[in-house]
Amino acid sequence: MDFKKGSQYSRDDIHNLYFGVPVPDLKDGTGTWLTGYVNPKGTNEVIVFMNIDIIGKTGHDYPNKYYSDEKKIVWYGKSKSNSKQVIFKKIFNNEFTAHYFARWDNRQKYFVYLGIGKNFSFKDGHPTYTKNGVPTTCIEVTLNCDDSDQILTTNTTRDGGEVNFAMEKHLEEFLVENWNSLDIGKEFDRHEAQIEGKRKKYRTDTGEIDIFALSKDKKTYLVVELKKGRASDKVVGQIQRYMGYIRSEIANENQEVKGLIIGLSDDLGLKRAISINPDIQFTKYQISFDLIKD
Repeated sequence: MDFKKGSQYSRDDIHNLYFGVPVPDLKDGTGTWLTGYVNPKGTNEVIVFMNIDIIGKTGHDYPNKYYSDEKKIVWYGKSKSNSKQVIFKKIFNNEFTAHYFARWDNRQKYFVYLGIGKNFSFKDGHPTYTKNGVPTTCIEVTLNCDDSDQILTTNTTRDGGEVNFAMEKHLEEFLVENWNSLDIGKEFDRHEAQIEGKRKKYRTDTGEIDIFALSKDKKTYLVVELKKGRASDKVVGQIQRYMGYIRSEIANENQEVKGLIIGLSDDLGLKRAISINPDIQFTKYQISFDLIKD
């Protein structure tokens, strides 16, 4: 499954991407969708839901940590877990691809996607408790995720005047909340539903569009995708699939479909990829602020 680094997903969102329905209250593959990790049935992938520095909703208090200096994640398995279990053997042998999602507030149903785990090391026998308070042990796993430092921290430039929203979900929130005051909002209106006062992203048959808009004259649809640390080929391929869906299923013969990729920085691969498609543009973002004395 192709998830977007830095984006937020609920358990229902992820289950829906695999199976087309929200999470059922039953076991599905290895583990359950309502606990810490699961192997979606029929796949060679593992979805890991980590609570960092908080107690999980089941009452377990696993000391999952992220160490920014070393770009290292320490993740603990369920009670009684160990390296001899099939799921861990397959993760460590790269037979399973492990996708890591994290949250810092157990009242929040959404998890931030950190990426695919790599460089695994492990240690059995970490002391913990079952949900009934009985002493037991679990596995401790140390790993890295590419670009996790860009997702989990913000970075201030040397002159102190600009802040890069490295955790690009903040950029999406900023764009949505300030749409009408931005240049893009002068030409386009967001074309997304509101359900019980909450924004609902537009879903295609290959995933959700970050921001979907329609020009004020109703002649042009705009698909906006945030780069979010993804490789250029992936983000370009994704926006092309979304644009193809809109052109085929939504737009009429008199309407155009355009694409806009927004990110912290471009690269040669991205420039090459969009150079042959004039309907896709790339925009870099920069957010500045000043401290003003009262």
